[in-house]
Amino acid sequence: MRKLPVVVAMLFSLTIVPSVFAAGYGAAGCGFGGSLIKENKILPQIGAWFLNGLLGNQTFAMTSGTSDCGGIKGTMAQKDQEQFVQENYGTLAKEMAVGQGEGLNTLSDLLGCPVEQRETVASYAKQNYPSIFKDENTAPTEMLAALKKGMSNEPVFASSCNKI
Repeated sequence: MRKLPVVVAMLFSLTIVPSVFAAGYGAAGCGFGGSLIKENKILPQIGAWFLNGLLGNQTFAMTSGTSDCGGIKGTMAQKDQEQFVQENYGTLAKEMAVGQGEGLNTLSDLLGCPVEQRETVASYAKQNYPSIFKDENTAPTEMLAALKKGMSNEPVFASSCNKI
């Protein structure tokens, strides 16, 4: 008899959880069940929730970015970008000033830009050097933020570079 209130509470919570809190997923969240069952009504979401629980894949999906889960994957990309910029800051500053270099190519890759756009990224960095490096005291994280903000305002990068 004690299990009935818990089951009722769980089912009730599935009905009131708005999908906004689930980052665009249904009430069951991401995972195999959520990607298989897209309908955001109570019974299909219970099925998705059950499937996620039965397979036990939701935690793996959230940490690896699979099965339509993407939160932590984006965080990992940001950390990789920050670490790379921190470790290669001096080289990147020089390469951005001239508009070419291996470090700049790697940063372009870390920003999720296609290989074909490396020259465009390098040209953008050279043209916008003064706004990316505001002064000689610009920190690596500030430089990365300025670069990403500028690139996200450019349609060519916003549509093709998936980690800015």
